[in-house]
Amino acid sequence: MVDDLIPAHISGRRLTVLHDPKETISQEFIDIGGYIRVSTPKEAQASSIEYQKDILKQWAEVEKYNLVKVYTDIKSGEYKYLRNELNEMLNDVKNGKIKGVLAKEISRTSRDVMDILELKREIASYGGFFISIKESYDSRADDDEFLLILHAALAQKERKQTAGRVKLTQMMKAKEGKVNSPNPAYGYMLSEDGQHYVKNPETYPTLRFIIEKYIDGWGQQKLAKYLNSRGIPGPRGKKWHTNSIRTIINNPVYLGITMYNVTTTVRTADGKRRLVVRPREEWIVRENTHEPLITQEEWDKVQHIAEQRRRKYEHEWTCERKYLGSAILRCAECGSKVYGTKINIKKGHTEDRYYYYRYRCFGRNGKCTPPMKTWKMDKVDKMLIDLVKNLFSNKERLMKSLNKQLNFCEDKDREVFARREQITNRIKKIDRAMKKQQMAFEEDVITLQEYKDRITELRNEKQQLSNTLMELDHDLTKVDTVVEKFNRVFNNLSQKINRFEEMPPQEQVFFMDNIFEAIYLTMDYKITNIVFKL
Repeated sequence: MVDDLIPAHISGRRLTVLHDPKETISQEFIDIGGYIRVSTPKEAQASSIEYQKDILKQWAEVEKYNLVKVYTDIKSGEYKYLRNELNEMLNDVKNGKIKGVLAKEISRTSRDVMDILELKREIASYGGFFISIKESYDSRADDDEFLLILHAALAQKERKQTAGRVKLTQMMKAKEGKVNSPNPAYGYMLSEDGQHYVKNPETYPTLRFIIEKYIDGWGQQKLAKYLNSRGIPGPRGKKWHTNSIRTIINNPVYLGITMYNVTTTVRTADGKRRLVVRPREEWIVRENTHEPLITQEEWDKVQHIAEQRRRKYEHEWTCERKYLGSAILRCAECGSKVYGTKINIKKGHTEDRYYYYRYRCFGRNGKCTPPMKTWKMDKVDKMLIDLVKNLFSNKERLMKSLNKQLNFCEDKDREVFARREQITNRIKKIDRAMKKQQMAFEEDVITLQEYKDRITELRNEKQQLSNTLMELDHDLTKVDTVVEKFNRVFNNLSQKINRFEEMPPQEQVFFMDNIFEAIYLTMDYKITNIVFKL
């Protein structure tokens, strides 16, 4: 009789039943999941995923647990909401597929103390537990979380001390005029001792071409298109973009100057990192550290031209030159761009004129079926504003739309990671080959000239592979960067989404251009597809 009674403050409320994970301490062969995080793709060189998996499997076997699945995040992952595998693992704990989570060490789950604490609490709220092998930590024996906080704080302190020692070494090198970057600016290569920049005979002519043509009046886009049409590889071995040109014309390294300690990262109130510029007195600037590739006169001309063009562009913005959908609208039938136009019509035989605005498809030369497709601008703009308000008023709806595109990126990431492993292995072979060449030279097996020729060949190949590696690293971190970007935009816009149409036109256009890659529009004013800018 008493067992059937329920207190008044509980009766009628849908409260979940607590499953205390301590009940599983004495149980054997409990289903658990292993978690592996590689902070950045580069870290895979030192700590292989397979090695970590073996450790987790061996521990589970000895301690009599059933390791049913290992969840792996290869991309950047300082915060758990940016890591897909971790979120899947939490769902599995919530749904009872696994009872606990096993990690090689606490720092393998996150680099942030608060994030680790929140992660453990979320697992516990689902009735699960967390175990770390290195620290011999078991959340079932840590009621007040003191041990977890202590281990996480010590791990974070150790990482910061290591980073501090590395930073000190780099500061000393910078003060001596030596370089810290393994990837020289375009037009340079590393010296044989790896401490200075020297002219790269392969890329130097292209650099000079860019500087000279820019002074002659060529724009960034024209330069990029010309270099791509000639099949000249860009700084990372791929195509040229306007950003590539902009980086070159604004880089003081070509004056023979080395700059270091210019930026740093700070923590925001919500724990995220933000890149900021240090006070100028903290910068380390050394002149004449390497051969300049442009003269001071050329540099001044380039900066003057760049400043003039920047001011002109700002002036054009004030004239409301761009329409809301010009950069993003596409014709759903032919895929061509849709541009905004202003139509000037004369009233009868009078001198009076009136104007109206429209969008039109620019699919020419038979690319789009006749008749020419046009849309009323005010009607389309209202559709775009309603679309933004609909997406950004509901975070779940936004992420659902975004995930359709991100799923494709994740499939591509697997291919990129496989390619990255191939390049990493090749770089290791090159390093071994360079050591063998040195030994062969020291034992008089080869001549000095043969040694120099082979070392130069190997070093050039390694440099090209390293550039490709940087590009792949960028691709691998793209998905997480995109999710963080959309979270940030959502947080900024959610407060003023209801008055989006009242924003200044420049702000509206800037927002649309930075969020959407393409929006496909049919003749009868229907949106068939949305492509986000990743």
